Amino acid sequence: MTALRPLQVPLEDITACFEGVLPSLICTVGPDGMPNVTYLSIVHRVDERHVALSRQFFKKTEENLQNPAQSPLVQLGVQDPGNGRVFSLDAHYVRTETSGPLFERMRTHLDAVAASEGMSNVFHLRGVDICEVDECVAVPCDFPEATPPRTVALERIEAATRRVGMAEDLDELLQATLESCRDLVGAEHGFVMLADETGRRLYTVASMGYGDSGAGSEIEVGVGLVGLAAARRQLVRLTHVSRDLHYAHAAMQTVAPDQQAPDIPLPGLPKVQSQLVAPMLAHRHLAGMLVLQSESIGAFQAADECLVGILCSQAATNMTLLSHDHAPAEAAPAAATTSLVVKYYPDDESVFLDNEYLIKGVAGGILWRLLRTYVEEGREEFSNRELRLDPTLDLPDIKDNLEARLILLRKRLEERTDALRVEKVARGRFRLVVSRPISLQAVGESSS
Repeated sequence: MTALRPLQVPLEDITACFEGVLPSLICTVGPDGMPNVTYLSIVHRVDERHVALSRQFFKKTEENLQNPAQSPLVQLGVQDPGNGRVFSLDAHYVRTETSGPLFERMRTHLDAVAASEGMSNVFHLRGVDICEVDECVAVPCDFPEATPPRTVALERIEAATRRVGMAEDLDELLQATLESCRDLVGAEHGFVMLADETGRRLYTVASMGYGDSGAGSEIEVGVGLVGLAAARRQLVRLTHVSRDLHYAHAAMQTVAPDQQAPDIPLPGLPKVQSQLVAPMLAHRHLAGMLVLQSESIGAFQAADECLVGILCSQAATNMTLLSHDHAPAEAAPAAATTSLVVKYYPDDESVFLDNEYLIKGVAGGILWRLLRTYVEEGREEFSNRELRLDPTLDLPDIKDNLEARLILLRKRLEERTDALRVEKVARGRFRLVVSRPISLQAVGESSS
């Protein structure tokens, strides 16, 4: 077998051209010798000699590639978004894949673009055409050399994964994960969503770089960009979002007692252009999702997928290893001032403070249990273990996400009121700090 001649310009030296920031050109020739030129949204680099083309709408291109009467040649034009340099790829068609990892990844990417625009069932990937590159040359121009890809020293990667792996509780783990993404890939904005007990919803528990933390915001698995990536257990990287993404409804300032609790807006940049969404998997189990955002086009590169994937795997694994119950610590007294009215709705376990929505679900049930114990027994310190064993909270025996719910509750209280606090006193133990007299009202039950 004859050895392949090295490419004049190696594909790995022009990785920025395959990011999808700028459209690529594709030219094929029909049986009558007539060329057909059109645009592709992205040319995906498979390895050092192969590229993949998504088959969606291009009937003429497909016919030219698969015509048995002629050689299935194709020429591609790709462009570096950093400096405008254009590279010409001479290639030939090899095969079409309609299933498998590569097909699923490209299908997820197209569906994610539709999801980010609020659409569904718009793009239908019928196949992925694999082409072998025979030559790659730079089109002569006066532009500077191609921008080198971002590289990260192994020592920095090792230090980041060690920090994530050595976190002693979930709160520290989540912060270490987000800050490591900032240090390794330059992400200044990001958030973590964890899977709830059912595995059908995700809720935000940690974030960085946003004005509002978004703690407590929820989405369904399979819905929207993040939900789609979660459902398929696929990493998604968007490099050029064509319009602003709006994740949330306008926040309601006040809610009447008989109204349903409003949605909490997801964290998000008003003019996001790049996103990297990665599943946090431990033993094939979805622990949560990591979302990174930037207002810069092409902010996240192909190599960043590997770095973020490593951090997500380390974080998800450590989540399963963290212990919960430890020794107690001393409690702190509460000060007295104007009374705070706390209303609780058992149907969805939602909690309102002075008629303003705070939280719902498992975290709402936990807060109500803590407040009732505080009022009835005067106790301020609690342990994770006693909550986990409390039958009134109806926590599942496995994967109760209790610590994550406590982090969520703590952050919502910090954002919404100065009258209540949940403070950690030791691993597996925390204190409820009440700085105002409280009045408890369970709607549908007798008041406390």
